[in-house]
Amino acid sequence: MGTSDGQVLGPTKIVDAGPPEKRWNIVIVSEGYRSDELTQFAVDAQQFADALLAAAPFDRLRPAINIYRIDVTSKESGAKDPKKCGGTGAKPRTYFDASFCTNKIRRLLVAKNSRVLKVVDKHVPQWHVAFLSVNSPISGGSGGSVATFSKAPGSVEIAIHEMGHSAFGLADEYEYYSNCAESGHNKHSGSEPSQPNITTNKNRATTKWRSMIQAATPVPTTKNADCAHCDPQPSPVAVGTIGLFEGADYYHCNVYRPEFDCRMRNLHKPFCGVCQQVIVKKLTPFLP
Repeated sequence: MGTSDGQVLGPTKIVDAGPPEKRWNIVIVSEGYRSDELTQFAVDAQQFADALLAAAPFDRLRPAINIYRIDVTSKESGAKDPKKCGGTGAKPRTYFDASFCTNKIRRLLVAKNSRVLKVVDKHVPQWHVAFLSVNSPISGGSGGSVATFSKAPGSVEIAIHEMGHSAFGLADEYEYYSNCAESGHNKHSGSEPSQPNITTNKNRATTKWRSMIQAATPVPTTKNADCAHCDPQPSPVAVGTIGLFEGADYYHCNVYRPEFDCRMRNLHKPFCGVCQQVIVKKLTPFLP
């Protein structure tokens, strides 16, 4: 299985903000689309582009962003869905060998990233972030050198979340890896994470996003009373308040996120203020 199971047809620019050498370039590559399904891939790619450019802060950064799609056919539709994760056992012949069930987690959808990047390098050499759009109704995705997402309901939200990892180095802000009662995820090690949107430092004067925390906001803003489980309490502050909320980076305690909810914790929420600041800083140099 692999490159003999399909064909690379080439790129199409679907959002044009200017010459690629002066803009921030997103590339969406098809996986598990037969040749007669590429019309649907064009629709899917445009749907992603429209959703991204409507989401803050990309809505105000639109003049900096080009978006391309690369049409790649596969002999069969979909992605591998191993039975060991409760899947169907399907093993379609696809160009990038995408598969669910990475690390025994069904939703974790990955492919041969080196193969994806070889195609992207050839057809859009000025690219900055690459996506793989997988033609499967099963919910899944992943970050990394290539952000991957499926066609399940809400898949566009998954894609934008995964871009937070791949393009901006953001951490997951939810406090579990597979489920809220799992062992080994009670307390974070305490060492300071490198990602800009999580911290173990609860000192108001020195924590990463100290300049964005109002004097009236308590620090820590929430505290988990039971480190063996995710914190069930609702937010004690107004939506959009930046503080230190315990639980992030797959741990229940000893690590903090900037807002109670953020796209890096909940797919259906906007990026928090700290994450938006990171995104704006990176894309501002590409504005005309």
